[in-house]
Formats: sequence, structure tokens, C-alpha cells
Amino acid sequence: MSQARGSSSPNQPADWTFAMSDVVSQYRELVEEQHNDTGFVHDTLVIGGGAAGAGVLRDLASRGNASALLVDRGPFGGQTSSKTGKAIHPGIRYLRMAFHRGLLAFHLRRDPKIKQTTAQNLRGAWLDLQLVWYGTRERKILLETADNTVEEIPNIVFVLPDSPEKKWAVFFGISLYDLFTTVWAWGGLTPRFSRVKLFLNGKSLHRELPNLDSEDVLGGILYWDGKANNDKILVLKAIRDAYYRRTAAHPIRALSHVEVEHYEWREQQGAPGGGHFVVTLARRFDHDELPERVTVRAHTLTNAAGPWVDRVRNRTERPDGRQSVVYSRGTHLEATNRFIHESLTADPRLQVGLVPLNAERQHYLRPFHQHGMWYVQCTTTDRAQTDPDVVVPEEDEIEELLHSYNALVDDRWKIGRQDIFNVFCGIRPLASGDGGKINVQDISRMFRITRQDHGGGPVFDMVNVKLTEFRWAGREVGELIAKEVRRRTSKVLGRSTTRRLPFLTVPGEHRFTPGGAERPWGEPEFVAQKVGHYVRHQMAGGYDDYLLNSGGIRDAVAFDDEGRCDIDLAVLDLVLDEMASLLGWDADRRRAEWERFAEVYGRNMAWADLGGKVRGHKPAEPFSLPGAAAGAAE
Repeated sequence: MSQARGSSSPNQPADWTFAMSDVVSQYRELVEEQHNDTGFVHDTLVIGGGAAGAGVLRDLASRGNASALLVDRGPFGGQTSSKTGKAIHPGIRYLRMAFHRGLLAFHLRRDPKIKQTTAQNLRGAWLDLQLVWYGTRERKILLETADNTVEEIPNIVFVLPDSPEKKWAVFFGISLYDLFTTVWAWGGLTPRFSRVKLFLNGKSLHRELPNLDSEDVLGGILYWDGKANNDKILVLKAIRDAYYRRTAAHPIRALSHVEVEHYEWREQQGAPGGGHFVVTLARRFDHDELPERVTVRAHTLTNAAGPWVDRVRNRTERPDGRQSVVYSRGTHLEATNRFIHESLTADPRLQVGLVPLNAERQHYLRPFHQHGMWYVQCTTTDRAQTDPDVVVPEEDEIEELLHSYNALVDDRWKIGRQDIFNVFCGIRPLASGDGGKINVQDISRMFRITRQDHGGGPVFDMVNVKLTEFRWAGREVGELIAKEVRRRTSKVLGRSTTRRLPFLTVPGEHRFTPGGAERPWGEPEFVAQKVGHYVRHQMAGGYDDYLLNSGGIRDAVAFDDEGRCDIDLAVLDLVLDEMASLLGWDADRRRAEWERFAEVYGRNMAWADLGGKVRGHKPAEPFSLPGAAAGAAE
């Protein structure tokens, strides 16, 4: 297959897929290259298939003459990148942090919680200011290029009596935030005037949003930002776009369920660049005919493993044992009922994000729409976390979110545990150069790219790449790779073209995008067709990943006779049967897939009413099932 650099052909072949069968065929290509000893060396091997890795892969693919291989030990976007608040924004709180640190640096404000030097505060302020400025550009680019996966959303910030900033300061800060948007819009030759709207008191806010019922609100300000209707799908589309732009001479490969087991630098006298990395990959997907391990070569390594960046960097013969990150976590709950759904459907004025400016943690309370259903996602930020492998929502976090939302709205709009249909927790690695002694609240949210030399070759560590900035961070790493490849081999990579490059689409994508087609409640044909689309084009290969990370659980949301939130178990069974049929799962695999989903969902929903309902359900065994998964994978 050949795809011109920088193009976005409107006539993509109808047989293009992005499925587990493509992973199998790519893995077989690597085995054959190793067996034939072709000597092929990738320009980079990207470790991690989340937002950071996706940005690097797409950047290199856009250059037209680069080769890259991306691997992830699990499903693409299955960890941090699918457990976000789905915001595509520069970050109003990062702008606030920049000014706050600037005032601390010049001793115009005191904050005993932030124990940093003047130089550290100045550096943090500068990094956060850059993040907001360039993040505004990145939001604009994604709105223009990511098809209908990223969309605008109005938000209202509420100033409360205990808010950390005065009302005038909030109005000034968000007006400046919006000014950045206006400047970037003019820079792109698409004039845009400010859409900020001030509410000087609680009464004016109540006239705007009749569902509010908080006497404590002192005022507010409306501004516009962006959101991804599904964070995992945005990452998948970036990886898929890169994969579609490959050529035979410059392969772009993306393999899920393949793990980097070990790497080492191998000197090679007389060869261009003097050597390369030799990387051992371990197959984690089932296939009886393919070897469990294969070795590949790369001029550079890109470590985009997120919370596991230190662990991956040390899979070498000379581990450094260095701790470069600390962890911050955020919990998210999704809730709805018949009243909320029907009210948001009927009145577009209410389709606005609520952002109470609380004294401690920031909360974002946003409405989302998926295939005709409206629901509310409530998000927290910034709790310290220690173990990246054990991230479980805590009961007090759920209570905190419920309280934050319910404190703003009247009794009809309040939500309780019986309205919650999904709870999940994400973890973010933050760059910490002092071995993790700095509090997570004190660390800049600007992403970091550091170079670590192993033997004679560079490993580029990527830390704290937010969903909004993944294209920008990918381009920065792409430039570093291009310089290294040119120095070692004299090969000149093309220029990055992702700034204006639309994402390639596949047949039927608009119908099944989360914010797309309407559907009647409980329509099994639509659900079955959607599962087929995701298996064929969105790399769906696991039941729990599809339901919990790709948002499939929302297709099973229903309302009971009293209008409360419910789960339609028949829809969950239908999805299981469809995936088993399409992916060739036998009875044991089908049972294991259900049990894994029920364990994760039940654990996360331990304090919500629907968690027990799913844990107690056992899908009926079908009369017949297809053969082995390996056969279907091909």
C-alpha cells in the first residue's frame, strides 16, 4: 500500500482495516525479516500505544520517508489515555498556576503548601504559561483535523466564597485565556471574536441556567473549550492514521499486545551510524503458529510508556534504577437518569460544563452525548498515587464528586449512587527530578522529553504528555529522531505535516462515532453493527477494553420504571456474543472475557448500585461457538 506524504485522500480503500488480524500480519512480517536477516533498521521503536506514542508515530508517518514501529503490551490507549476527563484544553487551572507561582516567586503571595525556591517557582510559572499558550494552538488543530472526535463545549466557572481567587482575578484570567484563543484564530486566518460572558452575581447565573440552585455562588464566567467525545478513540485514530500512511519502503507498524522484553545497543563497525538497538519483543496475543519472541532493530528508542517509563527504560543490560516520575491520579464517574437525559436533549442551554472553583481540588462536571443518550461526567484531579499497577477509585472520591455536582443544582438534577453507571480512575506520571520528594501540586504540567544514552544509542523518555498536547509532543520527539537519524545515516527525513493534516477515516465511521448517529433505546441491530465496526476498524480485541475503555458500556445504559439509571444485561450479553463470534473465542475464552470485565467493573463500581447487578450476572452459554481465536485472527 502506498500513501503520499501529507495527503488525506477522500477515496480510502473500503478494505482498509485496523484489527487484531493486522497485528498478526505485522508480527509475521517482523518474524520473516528476522529469519531472512534483511538488516532493516527502523528509525525508531516507540514503546507505548497511548497518546504520547500515538503522537510520535503519526508525526513520523507524516514525514513520508520515516520508518517506525510502535508496540504496546496491552490494547492501544488501554491505560492512562482512556481514563481521562476527555478535555481538549490548554487548561485554565494551568494558567492560574502560572500566575500563582509568579506571585510566589516575587514574594507577592505566600502559600505554605508549595515549598519551592524562587528559581523553581519562576521556572514552573514559565513552563505552565507555555503549556497554555501552545495548548491553545493544539486545541485549534485538533478541532480542525480530528474529524468529529473533538468538539467545542461551553463551560462556566463558578466563583464560591472559599474559592482560592477573587472574582475579578477569575474574570481577568479567563478573559486572558480566551484572548489566547482569539490570537491563534487570527494567526490561522480564521477570525474569531471573544465569546466570554460574565455573570456578576448568582442571580444572573440562575437566569442563564435555571437548573442551578446554589445560594453560595458569587458569580461566574462562561468560556469555550474542547472535549473528545472518546479519548481512547482519538488515540486509536492517530495510530490508525499513521498505519494507513505506510509504504513498502518506509513501513509504519503498530502492534498491540506485544511487549518490549529487553533491549541492548550493538556496535557495528563500518555500518552507518556505527550500530543500532536490538530489541526483543514478546508476543502477548494468542497464536499457536507464531514464535513467542522476535528481535527487531532501531536507530533510536522512544519511551512513551507513561507511568511505567522508568520500568521500561531499565529493561537493558545496564539499568540506571533512576526514579524520574511521581504519580497523580484522578477519578471519574458517569451518571444519568431519565430526567437528566430528557432535559439535556430538550434544552441546549443546559449542555454546558460546570466548573466550580473549589478551595482544594478542581472538579469538572461536563455533559456528554453518545448515540442519543445524555449523561454527566464528573472528574477530580490531583491526588497522589504510589503504585501505577493498582489504581482503584476510592469511596470518598465518589462522594466528593457527588457533593461537588449536587451542591450546584436543584433537587431534580441531583444524582446519587443509583444513577452512576460507570466509575474509573486514571493515573498521570509527572516529571520529578528529585526522586519524588515534591508534592504533585507543586509540579508543572508541561510535558518533558529527556534523552538517556544507553551504549551508543539514545532513548527519548516522554513524561506527562496530556491528550491535548500529544501532537505537539510527538513533533518535538520527531525532530529529535530526525536529527539523530541524519547524524548516524545521512538520511534526511521529511518535514512534519501534522499541523494541517486531517485524520484519515474509514467507511461507516461517522455513523458509529460516539457523538454521531441517533438510535432508539435497546436497538440490538445497531449495537451488533457497532461491535463489528469496532472489531474491524478500531482494534477492538477484548471485551472489557471495548466496554470500559471504548465506551461500549454506555450502549447498555437504560432507565427503569421510575426513571433511574439501569444496565440492560441483554445488551452486555449481545456484545459478548458478537465479539466471541467475530474474534473466534471458544467457550473458555468467552467465559474468561466476561469474568475479567465483571471483576474490573464490579471493583470500580463497588459503591454504586449497578456494580452488584453486573457481578451477580452470568451470561447464558451459547449452543455453539466458533473455533480457536488464532484461526479467526487471520
